[in-house]
Amino acid sequence: MALLDFLDPGRGYKSAMKQFTKGYEEGKGYLDPYAGAGTSQLEQLLGAQTALMDPAALQSQWASGYEMSPYAQQLQGAAQEAGLSSMGSMGLGGSSAALQNLQQTSANIMQADRERYMKDLMDKYMAGVGIGQDIYGKGAGAAGTLGQMGMQYGQGMGELEAMKSQSRNQMMMDLLGLGGQAYGDYLSGQKMKMLAGLL
Repeated sequence: MALLDFLDPGRGYKSAMKQFTKGYEEGKGYLDPYAGAGTSQLEQLLGAQTALMDPAALQSQWASGYEMSPYAQQLQGAAQEAGLSSMGSMGLGGSSAALQNLQQTSANIMQADRERYMKDLMDKYMAGVGIGQDIYGKGAGAAGTLGQMGMQYGQGMGELEAMKSQSRNQMMMDLLGLGGQAYGDYLSGQKMKMLAGLL
């Protein structure tokens, strides 16, 4: 059996197939994590797109978590203190116009703070979407490469298998040809002996 294995013309193709498979698996191992990461981003990106398609709901959701920043609270306190001090020095004490002015100043500070909060959230949200798009793009590229590799691998293995089979068939034909030639030579030798015996 060992002699037959040694004479097997398909041995070289088997070795090539092993090397081809090893290279494919190694390349696939490098690309799989990127393709997987890209696939995981798809669901999140679709969720982000859905959320951005309804900006009022997204704004309402974010607004529910708003709390005035310490800086805005400090500004409000300083504005009220300055306003009350100014009203006192003008003798306006508790006039409705002065109080309305204080309330408007306080509301303006809170509105500006809320707008900064919402803008900050949107900037961070869009930065996250951008990172997700980048990961998805790289993952899609890796998946495309894996697809091409898979097709090339299948085609290459098919070609090697066909060549292996052809080499075996060719060896069988060669062996049959040699056997036929040897048998023909043997018969020719027998005929020559018979002729020699007749002479």
